[in-house]
Amino acid sequence: MNSSKIKTHIMLHIRKNIVLYLLIIFAFITGVAAGGFTVGSISPEQRMYLADYLQGYSYIIGNQPHVDRTIIFIKALLQNLQTAFFIWLFGLTYLSIPLVPLTVGIRGFFLGFTVAFLIDYYALNGLFMVLVCILPQSFIHIPCIVIMGVLAVQFGIERFKIRKLPHLKQMRMRRIAPYTFKFVLIIMAFFISSLFEAFVVPLVFKFLFANMFKMKEFIAFLSK
Repeated sequence: MNSSKIKTHIMLHIRKNIVLYLLIIFAFITGVAAGGFTVGSISPEQRMYLADYLQGYSYIIGNQPHVDRTIIFIKALLQNLQTAFFIWLFGLTYLSIPLVPLTVGIRGFFLGFTVAFLIDYYALNGLFMVLVCILPQSFIHIPCIVIMGVLAVQFGIERFKIRKLPHLKQMRMRRIAPYTFKFVLIIMAFFISSLFEAFVVPLVFKFLFANMFKMKEFIAFLSK
């Protein structure tokens, strides 16, 4: 299959499922907005707790000569695989279709909360963190999550349509295999984002945030 056929197939898929794409995108945007608004409602004590957590992480990254990027890669990959697994699982039956946009919305919530907190608390440094560390990954995460959500809802709807047809078990097995294969292809993109998180994100923490915290401590020392 050449590139033109692939593009045609993708466009036909989007046109056929445009309503589902709008639904999943709306769920994700709603989650992002909810996460952003939540930052404004948390208490100062909670803000300090989150800031201390980031400071502790930055201190470890900045003072370790050798960061175990394999562990970071595995943790990032497992987090994405967990999301993919639940979306895939909820799409297996039409009864759990509402859980698909809910799962997508939860991922959007965490993204919106993280971005809003970094920018609100660290200002320009937080914005730089978002642009360098979060935005590049989001170009992979968001399309993958949206596509998986659409595939899951679409598969659940198809299961609902054929629920009363004869030989249902045989049809289920035949349909599950290509459904799962599509998820496997999408999951491969998560390897790229996990590699980015393992090799790029620690460097930003080390050269930006660790130095920023040291500067804050130095200013606080001079003010005493």
